[in-house]
Amino acid sequence: MHGRPASMGGVRAVDHAYFLSADVSQFEAPDVVVTANDRHITIHAEKMVEDGGVSDSFTHKSLLPADVDLLGVSCTLTPEGMLVISIPRLNSPHPLTFDPSPLTPKQEAQPHDSF
Repeated sequence: MHGRPASMGGVRAVDHAYFLSADVSQFEAPDVVVTANDRHITIHAEKMVEDGGVSDSFTHKSLLPADVDLLGVSCTLTPEGMLVISIPRLNSPHPLTFDPSPLTPKQEAQPHDSF
C-alpha cells in the first residue's frame, strides 16, 4: 500500500462559499469519501484489488476558515475525475435575504417541548 499526493487546489473564497478541488481521477467514485468536521475537510480514497488489498490510497485534510457552514457541504465529481467541494460561508458577503412579516400577538411563537 502506498499513498501519493493528488493535484490539490487551495481553498478559495468565491462570493458566498469556499471551494476546494482535488484530482482523484485515479479512483472510482465509490472509492472517494469526503468528511467534514471541526473546520476540517478530509478527502480519503482507496483503490481496492480483487484479493481485498489496497493498491493505491490518497488522503488530504484541509483546515477551513472560521466562517464555514459544515452542514451545507456539497461535493461534485466531474467526468474528468476532479472532485469539487463547496462549503457555504456563514457570513456571506451576499447573504440570502429573508423578510418575514411581523408577528401579531395571535401568531407569536410558542416554546415547544419536543421537535
